[in-house]
Amino acid sequence: MSDRDPVFNFRVNLMQNKNKKAFTLVELLVVIAIIGILIALLLPAVQAAREAARRMACSNKMKQLGVAVLTYENTLNTLPPGAFWNTFDTGANKGPILVHLLPFIEQQILYDAFDFNAHKIDDQIFSVVAGNGKLIGANVIPTYVCPSDARPSTIKTAGHSSGVPDAEVALHNYTASRGASGLANNGGCSCTHPYNSYAEYTYSKSDSSSSFSGPFTRRGICVKLSEVTDGLSKTIFMGEILPLCSWHGDNGWATSNNGNGYCSTIIPINYDTCQGLSAPNACNRLCNWNTEAGFKSSHPGGAQFLFGDGSVHMLNEDIDYMTYQYLGGKADGSTFEFEL
Repeated sequence: MSDRDPVFNFRVNLMQNKNKKAFTLVELLVVIAIIGILIALLLPAVQAAREAARRMACSNKMKQLGVAVLTYENTLNTLPPGAFWNTFDTGANKGPILVHLLPFIEQQILYDAFDFNAHKIDDQIFSVVAGNGKLIGANVIPTYVCPSDARPSTIKTAGHSSGVPDAEVALHNYTASRGASGLANNGGCSCTHPYNSYAEYTYSKSDSSSSFSGPFTRRGICVKLSEVTDGLSKTIFMGEILPLCSWHGDNGWATSNNGNGYCSTIIPINYDTCQGLSAPNACNRLCNWNTEAGFKSSHPGGAQFLFGDGSVHMLNEDIDYMTYQYLGGKADGSTFEFEL
């Protein structure tokens, strides 16, 4: 029979295939185990790379805020207010720094939507024609949101500080610093901690509009750059917060009393106030007015801070406590060497 006969060739190939060895079950399991190990080794690296990318994006957003702050100062010859909250005890609320920076981050339309002649701007809405009665502060500002924070970017506020119950507001992750200033106690959610004794300036029942450590306060006082005598590169201007872990931060970026000009460096970085309202220790609850007003982030091991020279640095949560206070103060007169 000719070797070109298709039937003959088929039989030869079939016999040859029978002689070939296949994978055994043990070999297959070994291969699967190796692949599993490689995936297990690869996943943390992928997650770390993704977090590094998110942290860089977060840093870039803070740098944009730094440019906005310095452009504001160059335009008006003063730093923006941390907030105009209960200004001069008149109850006037004219918005936090995040409202007043809107024209400098290409959000002029949103800024123009506010009526600053009104006694309060916190609950202002778009006209029915322009926005169907929606709160201006319900608009998510991407520049104000850190991509590492996986929590929702909007929330139905309880109105505990904004005065607008059950209204949807957009949240923020960046807050102007009041430096090493003392913090109040909420009698309804009392928290006892040792940090006020380390504050450069303290107060009892109300904020002081004259004695505050950092470059910002929520009481409507605007600081000049000449008052930052410790040096812009050694003074914290803004830091990160987790808004849903803060009684102030969860009021939204457009609310006057939202942590801007209130958050203090006396609370260690990443102090845990994310355990909910029923946490055994009130210091871990977001409803207290002291530890919840510390800087914290979703970045492992620390938080990012904007300094007065426009630079952004990651500060480790185990930073020397007094060094952290010196960085928070604008004019404490301290001299120290700290490698950022």
